[in-house]
Amino acid sequence: MKTRENSTRNISIIGTGLSAIFAARIIQEGSDRKVILFDKARGVGGRLATRRSENGKFDHGLQYFDIESISGIPEIQELIEKEIITSISGSNRFFAPGGMTNIAKYLLQNYQINKEHKLTSISSRDKGFQISFENGKHYVCDDMILSSPIPQTLEILENSQVVISPDTLGCLKKLAYDMCLVVMVEANNKLEKKKNELGLKVGNAKISWIGDNHVKNVSDTVNFYTIHCSPEFSLDNFDKSDDKINEALDIELQSYFHEGYRILSNHKWRYSIPKSFYQLDTSLVLESDGFLGLCGDIFTNGRFDGAIQSGISIAKKYLTYDF
Repeated sequence: MKTRENSTRNISIIGTGLSAIFAARIIQEGSDRKVILFDKARGVGGRLATRRSENGKFDHGLQYFDIESISGIPEIQELIEKEIITSISGSNRFFAPGGMTNIAKYLLQNYQINKEHKLTSISSRDKGFQISFENGKHYVCDDMILSSPIPQTLEILENSQVVISPDTLGCLKKLAYDMCLVVMVEANNKLEKKKNELGLKVGNAKISWIGDNHVKNVSDTVNFYTIHCSPEFSLDNFDKSDDKINEALDIELQSYFHEGYRILSNHKWRYSIPKSFYQLDTSLVLESDGFLGLCGDIFTNGRFDGAIQSGISIAKKYLTYDF
């Protein structure tokens, strides 16, 4: 039986990506505790990211995903039934018509979200926390879950009154992500690929993926393509200007878009896909006066399903935590 103290607790969740979304939903469905989410961006979804440019749109984060291991989760079935996500017949690659960000918008439509709130520090306060943001705002909460990339989380914790055991800190510091430079182009010719394929995996040194936003029904405008650069090229060029990056890609882009192309937008993912993983559990609870949990795809497999599983994992730990 829930005590009054536990049932009236409130929890702040940092981030609005998949792990945060499912942590929030499981907690709210399984308790009376108040859930508030914070995100440093103007929108929601993390790498469930869609950008509008001129007369079309681009998915510039996650391109597609497999639901085999999570098909029994009610939210996944609801997303299919509501046609928020779909797949091309005969394919196990799912996507979101209209843009990947629609997944986050749909699943978070009934939640309190404070956008443009970049967390800078955490202070202990009355068996809970005071959380401080770059915009100068402060909030008090009983408990917290951080779903931000681990390097960002460690930076926050280093600026905070939170003690982490040396063993745990050592494990977390070993975790790393690949960077990804993204270029969004409007081409004068169609990409040569199999019919109905969502894009083209590319094996050259500079480009790893070219996604077709028209085939995914993200963009009504044809020949709107998302270019994901290779981890190696992204690392070597991450701090360069967009113009320098675009210039370095020109020969490769001409080979695919031989009738010409126009770059409409660029994006930089400093923390794209995990290249090392936390091996001990699918989420992590830090010792603290209140509940302080970490989750994200780096605790599982770096994919869509893994991010969801980590969010569910930390939510279950929270709901059964002995306060």
